[in-house]
Amino acid sequence: MVPQKHNVSLSVNVCRTDAAFLDKTLRHITRALNYPFAERIVAYDPGSVEGRFRGRGEEDNAKLCKMLAGLLSDGIIDRVDEIPWAEDQVHAVIAKYFGDKHVKLKDFSGAPVYQYLFAIDRCSANYVLHVDSDMLFHCASSRPWIDLAIERMQQDSRLAIAVPRAGPPQAQNWLERVCGRPLFRSLNTGWHRSETVSTRYFLLDSNRFQKCLLPLVQKNPGEALEDTLTNTLNARGFEIWSLRDLDNWAVHPFEHDANFITHLDDLIWGVEEGLYPFVRDGRYWDIITAGKSVETWLNAIRRARRRRASEQTTNPARRRGGGSATERRILETNDKDLPH
Repeated sequence: MVPQKHNVSLSVNVCRTDAAFLDKTLRHITRALNYPFAERIVAYDPGSVEGRFRGRGEEDNAKLCKMLAGLLSDGIIDRVDEIPWAEDQVHAVIAKYFGDKHVKLKDFSGAPVYQYLFAIDRCSANYVLHVDSDMLFHCASSRPWIDLAIERMQQDSRLAIAVPRAGPPQAQNWLERVCGRPLFRSLNTGWHRSETVSTRYFLLDSNRFQKCLLPLVQKNPGEALEDTLTNTLNARGFEIWSLRDLDNWAVHPFEHDANFITHLDDLIWGVEEGLYPFVRDGRYWDIITAGKSVETWLNAIRRARRRRASEQTTNPARRRGGGSATERRILETNDKDLPH
């Protein structure tokens, strides 16, 4: 782990439907980020899920609490804050961030609003990295993207939120799908301004957020918190930037289906190793696991494992030669001539 350079809190939101995967994903998140956080906090919501999130997984508080106790015991996290639902506590948080205690606590789809703000409010460091509990990260640069992002924030007073790349490269047209690699285009590395905020993961400057962005600006009652954050940045003259570094990216499971749970160990290993199918379904930031779609990811991982095993046997030095790391990963996971 790198020496601590900046004071950063890690905040992970957890709910009762996360029991099927939380132990594996949270261990992965801290391992992949490999950062000396000042505190690693889980904000745990014991309440029932609503809207489109209902039915996403088994609602098992007892199992989840046992899992969190194990993560605490193993030193993966430092603290679990149970999200309170007493009216006075809820109103205090909502009023602090919106200037109005009557804002809806969840958005139109049942996604959290109050829960995220409570979690942020519990962090004490100068910077807060919020992460949803099902996120998967690939972090392979020589310097942590978190440090790079904070240095960028310190250089630009308009920058309030920063994130790593959303998903690895993906085929953008039929020709790239046929060839299995990027053609006639740059993969756009470096810092780029983003248009919107996602609440799945973001790094924010706590002081800038508290002093310059509050109260938050809602355009429509019941809108998603990420829309509110985007509206607020635009209204206050602040920005979100993305580090489109090919050695740092994040992906999100489109759903927590049986395939995702069954193959989670392989998916985590593949993402940590920087492996992915260049030709795949869905948006570039999603892992689609429904039906046969999961095989797209699993086949890419299997190809890479076989190729690596073969190269280590025949020529251990070969993997380090020729092209960038990203080019080699695309080739080793998408080689259509590789025997099965």
